[in-house]
Amino acid sequence: MEFDTILCHYAEVGLKLGNRRFFENWLRKNIKAALNRAIPDQKFKVRRLYGRIMIELDDNLTRNRKEITKALSSTFGIAYFAFARYVAQEIKGIREMALAALQDKEFETFKIKTRRPDQRFLFTAQQVNEDVGAFILSKMDKTVQLKDPDVTCYIDIVQGAVYVYTEKTPGPGGLPTGANGKVVGLLSGGIDSPVASLLTMKRGAAVTFVHFHSVPMTTEESIEKVKQIITVLSRYQTRIHLYLVALTPIQKEILVKTKEKYRIILYRRFMFRIAEIIARKEKARAIVTGESLGQVASQTLDNIAAIEAVSSMPILRPLIGLDKLEIINLAKEYGTYDISILPDQDCCSLFLPKSPATKAKTQFVEAEEENLAVDKLIQDAIDSIDIIKILA
Repeated sequence: MEFDTILCHYAEVGLKLGNRRFFENWLRKNIKAALNRAIPDQKFKVRRLYGRIMIELDDNLTRNRKEITKALSSTFGIAYFAFARYVAQEIKGIREMALAALQDKEFETFKIKTRRPDQRFLFTAQQVNEDVGAFILSKMDKTVQLKDPDVTCYIDIVQGAVYVYTEKTPGPGGLPTGANGKVVGLLSGGIDSPVASLLTMKRGAAVTFVHFHSVPMTTEESIEKVKQIITVLSRYQTRIHLYLVALTPIQKEILVKTKEKYRIILYRRFMFRIAEIIARKEKARAIVTGESLGQVASQTLDNIAAIEAVSSMPILRPLIGLDKLEIINLAKEYGTYDISILPDQDCCSLFLPKSPATKAKTQFVEAEEENLAVDKLIQDAIDSIDIIKILA
């Protein structure tokens, strides 16, 4: 069966009641951006239906099903989507369209599942199920099976039209990226931080990324690796800014002027300060990190408190309660894992202390910073920033 429509169904967006239209409009905009990126030489008609977003296709677009599927499968806010066929609200046409849809399938058992948000249609959902099911039985030697059939024919009766389809493709769920504002995500190039940012995108926040590097004391492998990760992340968010910040001068000062055991904590306090400056420039409202409680020395409760004490912004930690295996599974699901495990030299692995502090007290860390020209070091780092923009 040829398709002329895609129906994108959402779940959580439908619970928003008073501001549902706001989230629907964000989802519609994101769907259109994702499709324009996938097939840039085509124009798409994307509009709201009751409880759905509808995409109208032409003959050219039906041949691009693979590209469309990939784009919609990475658009947060979509619970599932279906390639469907439009038919007028007339029972005879609905029967014929359902038959055409099922004739393309190999099956022995089937069921008809109708949803009827448009109450103006004279038949109830159950009456449509029975009528169309009886028609199919009269035309095909098949069996109705209401539980676990080989194929289900879906009939959506909505806003003066009917849409028929037999397959649902899962979307990533969540809320439309950008609907809940903007955040800054610290991106190291490891396994955790990309997943943390993706989970934040899934909750409706657009992410601007900040990567700290130690070039020229390390190679540029970490930068190239982060660029590869950004390419994957751009499947889920069409506009991305990546800030590249040289941490090397700060690390040199910390190395020679402070106690060894506080080294990583001091690194991260500078990172948070710089990230907050970038966040305010970007009009972002929070900072996202890939920290998981107790996973490494800097992620104990005492050290987390000592590090975040420098920030006046909310610090979001989507992974805080996950173990490493759970994070790895998410990285594989989102497509970042194979890049994240490539070898590189992370800035925080440079000059690692032999015995890092695990229960640092903020006042002692602040005392160490008195040996550093904090404001100048921060300003020099800000002045060295390179910005990469991806406008997909």
